[in-house]
Amino acid sequence: MSALAHADLSGLLRGALGNDEVALTGAHVRGCPSCRQDLVETAVGHALLAHSAQVLGPEQPGEPSPAPTVAQLLASLPAERSHRPGLRLMAVAAALVGAAGVGAAVHARTVEDGTPEPDRSASLLALGGTGGGTVAMTELPGPSARTAMRISTHDLPDVARGQFYYAWLLDPATNKMLPLGQVGPSGTASFEVSDALLAAYSAVDVSLEVDDGNPQHSPTSVLRASYA
Repeated sequence: MSALAHADLSGLLRGALGNDEVALTGAHVRGCPSCRQDLVETAVGHALLAHSAQVLGPEQPGEPSPAPTVAQLLASLPAERSHRPGLRLMAVAAALVGAAGVGAAVHARTVEDGTPEPDRSASLLALGGTGGGTVAMTELPGPSARTAMRISTHDLPDVARGQFYYAWLLDPATNKMLPLGQVGPSGTASFEVSDALLAAYSAVDVSLEVDDGNPQHSPTSVLRASYA
């Protein structure tokens, strides 16, 4: 490893680098402003992950699966991939957002079915295809400054084997994206997002992904909603 175009910060976080690679990565980060900024974001993500230690997928009938531990989540983070320039994502960013279960959002105002009344909402519009949905956001009580986000989708085409739909926070001005989690062609998925992260983005994007081990956004967006 004689030179670095960009430090493997996720590998550094997972303890997947050898001693020589750790030393070289450290030296690179000290002289690379971009990597130093990414290191700050990675450290914040690690702290949030350690604090919440809970990531759930889309709501499914029956008993929920046990939440993975921090160690399990860190071990599952894939290495960084670089073949989609301009949309490179730190794999650890997926752990910044804790997906919340149905009972996680407690709020004084509820609608008729007992779910929290959203403080704001936006419509997910199809990008050149079929389907749609809504994004509903409800501020959670307490000192942690977090928001419950419910993403409902409908009438998206069924996916082929090895494909899935995935939701992201998006800053359209920079194409910066933060992974939220998997959503279905029709149904609802719930996530819990810090207010600071929510304010750093302005839209929700739903993409069609291929199960190829790449943590980055695919070239195919199917739904989008602006919430700012």
